[in-house]
Amino acid sequence: MRIQKTIAIAMAVALANGAIAIPSLAEDSSNKDSDWQLEKIVVTATKRETYLMDTPVAITALDQATMERQGVKNIKGIASLVPNLDISQDNSQSTPIISMRGVRSINTTELGDPAVSIHMDGVYSPRMQGALAMMFDTERVEVLRGPQGTLFGRNSSAGSINIISKNPVIGKFEASINAELGRWNSKEFHGVVNIPVSDTFALRVSAKSRERDSYIDVYYDPNQWDQRYLPAGVTDAPVIGGAGDGVGDSRTQHSNWWIGWADGGNEIRTLTKADPSDSYGNIDEHSYRIAALWEPTDKWSVKANYQKYVNNSAGDIDLVNCDKLQGRPTRDADGNVTGTDDCSNIFPGDDNYQAVVNVPGRLRLDIDNFRGRVDYVLTDYVYLVWIFGYEEQARESTTDMDGSLNAWDQAMFFLDGTGSKSYSNEIQLQSNDTDGYTWIVGANMFHEKTTTKAYLDNSINDKEFWDLANRTSDSWAVFAQGTYDLTDKLNLTLGTRYSFEEKQDVGGTTYTCTNDNSCVPGWWERDALNVLPTNYYEDPSIYPESSPNDNYGDWSNTDWRISLDYKLNEVTMLYASIATGFKSGGIGDVFHETNPRTGEVINVKTAFDSETVTTFELGFKTSLFENTLNLTGTYFFSNYEDMQYASVGNIAYTDRGRYQWNDDGTLVVDGSGAPVFDWETAPIVAFYTQNVPGAEIQGIELEFDWAPYPNGRFSGFATWTKSEIVDDWITKWDYDPISYFGIPSMLAIDPENEMLITNLKGNELAVTPSFELNVNYEHTFSLAGGDTIKPWINIGWEDESYLTLWNVDKHTDDLDFAIADEDIKYTDDKRDSHVTVNASLKYTAPEEKWYAEAFVYNLTNEGVQYWGGVAEGVAKGSMSQPRFYGLRVGYNFQ
Repeated sequence: MRIQKTIAIAMAVALANGAIAIPSLAEDSSNKDSDWQLEKIVVTATKRETYLMDTPVAITALDQATMERQGVKNIKGIASLVPNLDISQDNSQSTPIISMRGVRSINTTELGDPAVSIHMDGVYSPRMQGALAMMFDTERVEVLRGPQGTLFGRNSSAGSINIISKNPVIGKFEASINAELGRWNSKEFHGVVNIPVSDTFALRVSAKSRERDSYIDVYYDPNQWDQRYLPAGVTDAPVIGGAGDGVGDSRTQHSNWWIGWADGGNEIRTLTKADPSDSYGNIDEHSYRIAALWEPTDKWSVKANYQKYVNNSAGDIDLVNCDKLQGRPTRDADGNVTGTDDCSNIFPGDDNYQAVVNVPGRLRLDIDNFRGRVDYVLTDYVYLVWIFGYEEQARESTTDMDGSLNAWDQAMFFLDGTGSKSYSNEIQLQSNDTDGYTWIVGANMFHEKTTTKAYLDNSINDKEFWDLANRTSDSWAVFAQGTYDLTDKLNLTLGTRYSFEEKQDVGGTTYTCTNDNSCVPGWWERDALNVLPTNYYEDPSIYPESSPNDNYGDWSNTDWRISLDYKLNEVTMLYASIATGFKSGGIGDVFHETNPRTGEVINVKTAFDSETVTTFELGFKTSLFENTLNLTGTYFFSNYEDMQYASVGNIAYTDRGRYQWNDDGTLVVDGSGAPVFDWETAPIVAFYTQNVPGAEIQGIELEFDWAPYPNGRFSGFATWTKSEIVDDWITKWDYDPISYFGIPSMLAIDPENEMLITNLKGNELAVTPSFELNVNYEHTFSLAGGDTIKPWINIGWEDESYLTLWNVDKHTDDLDFAIADEDIKYTDDKRDSHVTVNASLKYTAPEEKWYAEAFVYNLTNEGVQYWGGVAEGVAKGSMSQPRFYGLRVGYNFQ
């Protein structure tokens, strides 16, 4: 294994060159030696309470106050607060994509698992949509970097995030209300009340609601193929021209081939602006939590909470990166520049934040969580812990997939009945911190059932409907970890975990509707389509073809951890560790298709293997200058094997009926002028996960928290990271091959097309910048009456990186791109370096009775693309929020 030959090199790295865990800026000073010194933060990274600066793990701990100041609304907002963490979103699945130290999972369907596990109050949350739930009344968020296989188990190969809600407080009444008003008609309200019911029992109730108009200029387009979902009046918008006039603001206005004959007319109509309060990018969500704490004796502690989250918005949509596209030239056959082809030619304006659609967005996300923990002292040396949880998600969504960029007019629909149910139980036996040896042993059991009722509508032809009512995942694990004091300064930790998981799909069915099986009205029957009801294709009984989707797989793995930590002195700890992580393999969809020409039955079951990683870390943690500076760091080296990568590819071949096209893009017609129909061999294309060869990632993470004088505070982090695919990975080029090679779609998806074969060895992994720097500064001005004024500023800089692992600009020599080398920068997958600035000014009344805070985020209005790639010759995906500002106020009743 490569890690063995690298350990010797890593040991030579100075300990000062390492990764650190950022302390939270808690308001509570109970763990301070004085008002000037830093807090001693308690974390549970080892599944027992330890001080952050004494925990030999790369961990970041964030409290509620820090997250509120940074404008964190859900898990996506913490990305800028944690070294080597990137969080974006797949809008088609309404799912966050979490990348840590260059590793992520891009299979966001129910068949995929994350590389960074999410736990809520210690309970694993399997569906990443649950991470979109609002974060409020939070004790802290703990972000552990590196594999956490022994204590947290599967799907934590890159790290783990644990969101810990505030517990009720026995014997104390607390209450507060908070409100926020901001740009785009943003309104947010949050309230908490803690009720001391008795001297052994307390309740805590908290709630939050949030509404905001969209910052995206959304336009409805009646010129696209499918008009059924458009609001009233849009299809009767004013006529601005006819076929061939080349008029309009969008591609579908001036270049759709059907205008003039497929619909029996030649009218091109104007776009209609959507209502920002109810269109893509708006927010309408609320949540509440009821928590209970019961401590009947010194031996018993019982905690439980129920949380409800509801999202009732229009969802999000991929946006075109117009900044990247700006100034792209058009060229003639000789390569001479003849004009420009950027957003000013395909949209109403040259702006990142616009979308042209014919399918309005819709997102209904309903999540119920019940979580609990029981602690019982068995003896003076051993206590029992039971952690349990249940989660239920229900989801409906509608997303316009093409955004007017092509003529195929695609939309994705998840219907009522889509969702998941899961429960987990974990039993632990833990020792007290005595006799120079601490240990934990435990067993974990997890079950999840997902239900999917969804279809992808390529409105001119194909529709595929998934009725998957019983997909399950069952796993169990046993684990043990112990720390032994070799000397009064040197500690040895050993841990191991055995995991077993099985996944299956029972009774699932995939239905197919095409022009070939006469389920679609016909290639040229636009009018016939638009008289159908909007829910017409939601009924699987009308689909002529179906195939069973039954599938099964099981996997097992043993993870382990070995670490040493050494107390150099009272304030400095050094540590080194080797740990493994494991992300389970999985089943894929089953593809069952009958060749319409030969009658041959094609049956393909897809599946993929587990992903494993071994990581070496060398780190330090120190508190200097009488506990006014916390400095921590880690050097890490990770070796990944069988890394999982999901993409669209070919799994088999069949024959398909196609109208024939001339080289100039016109239809081939017979003597009577009718289009010529013929059979051709075509790949069966599917989205599936594959395992790719090895990758190595190494880096340095440094973080600091410094109070140089009583009223000032600096904090932040700096990172250096290098990632590389180190084995030959010979594969077919899939980064917009139609545009990059100037070939038709059938050649672009053909896996045997020699012109597309490439080797990705040497490429960097996605969203892994070489350098990153983030700095916060705040200063507290204490006024005579006991009130304070606190300005704060945050500056973050991130080096350039790639959004995908294709690294387009590295392949100009080995691939024959049709795009001129100097024009690749307009559509490649490189993300430029960028700087973001956030700031606030907060006034706090005496005794913290109330506060008011003015804030601004993304002060410089930086547009950053976080997810996506390229389609139809333009870079698109999820984009950063434009400049946002507002005012928040709060009042405490205790």
